[in-house]
Amino acid sequence: MARLDFGSIFGGSDPVELELGSGDGSFLAQYAALHPERSFLGVERLLGRLRKLGRKADRAGLTNLRSLRLEASYVLEWMIPPRSLAALHVYFPDPWPKRRHWKRRLINSEFVRHAATALKPGGVVYLRTDNAPYFEQMVEVFGASTAFAVTETPAELAAVVTDFERDFNASGIPTLRAAYRVQTTVALANDPPTSAS
Repeated sequence: MARLDFGSIFGGSDPVELELGSGDGSFLAQYAALHPERSFLGVERLLGRLRKLGRKADRAGLTNLRSLRLEASYVLEWMIPPRSLAALHVYFPDPWPKRRHWKRRLINSEFVRHAATALKPGGVVYLRTDNAPYFEQMVEVFGASTAFAVTETPAELAAVVTDFERDFNASGIPTLRAAYRVQTTVALANDPPTSAS
């Protein structure tokens, strides 16, 4: 499958932000409404959830939001053009709590490598979860990468919560957040070597 052409999809050159696992779209619809100067793509595997996102976008008259029904890891690895994303959002991915299932988790060392390729220099990955062991894994794999540096989640972004997150917080379960910025000096594996001056 060919990589996505964001210029054709959105009809312009606005910065593109991707959410993997958009759920019912409660985050993405709110955030896209706050930022009409950006373009947003939501990826979700379940058709019912994608339809909810579509209805929210239609009701709000959002022209800067599109959705795609595919597996998140596949989209990130095979469909996102290198250095094309301004931001990548992953909120409350399935934690696969049993240890024998941890290999199924979305956030791992391979994810970090693909995210570094997909993001523009200076682009940011924003992560949220309610699962402490999974959060530790997220911090570990991003911390082990020289491509990323720790950064802050802007207050405006943190204030836009998912319906899932709101329910967790109401029952006393806190949101664990992390954010990582791509270093501007990172070279992709297929970049040609630079000649010494």
